[in-house]
Amino acid sequence: MFEMMGALIGLMVLAGLLSVLGFLIAAAAWLLFWGRQRPKRLILMTACVPPLSLGYVLACAAVFAIFVPNQPDQFFGDFSEPLPNGYALTGLGKMPEYASFDTDDPGKNQPSILGGVQSLELDGQTVYGLYSHPKSGFRDSVAPADICCFVFDTRSGQVRNLKSIQALNAAAGHPVRLVQSQFFRSQDPGRIRLREVENTIYLFPPSAALLFCLYRIVRVRIREKQ
Repeated sequence: MFEMMGALIGLMVLAGLLSVLGFLIAAAAWLLFWGRQRPKRLILMTACVPPLSLGYVLACAAVFAIFVPNQPDQFFGDFSEPLPNGYALTGLGKMPEYASFDTDDPGKNQPSILGGVQSLELDGQTVYGLYSHPKSGFRDSVAPADICCFVFDTRSGQVRNLKSIQALNAAAGHPVRLVQSQFFRSQDPGRIRLREVENTIYLFPPSAALLFCLYRIVRVRIREKQ
């Protein structure tokens, strides 16, 4: 409930800021035609682009969440990033320290990790990770104090627990570069292309619409000057 209220408040603030931006654009266009006949409909249409863009982005986020596998939740910050061999890193935006590994493949073993995944590195088909040890939390989601980290082999689904970062570095064969769970992104080429396509869908139509409207305003102003 509190997350929904927070998301609604955030959306209302963002909508307000975009409306102010649209008003400022309209005011600038209005002044640009000072003492001349103003294209009121075009100015109004330009002013509406920023707030309408928010609705467009929200609609895209909802469609992606429904139809794209392992899609992060753009509303609440929940994340789900694919890992090799049918596994995925999943977690809640409000509690990223309790991230975990999961699979929908009935033929795969559910990884037996001892607690929440605080940070990780993916090297080939092996995940090297650090357990979270929050001062308070769910008893079943906190690793024992003497267990620091783990090695997760996605090929076998087996997890090996370790007691120190030094042991983790030795298991990896190099100093591990751990990324916080909520910031981890799959480097699979298909996943990278998917993110690029999604970002283009999010950004290109609103940007193109705003630039087109501004272009039309400037063009009308130049024509009147001639």
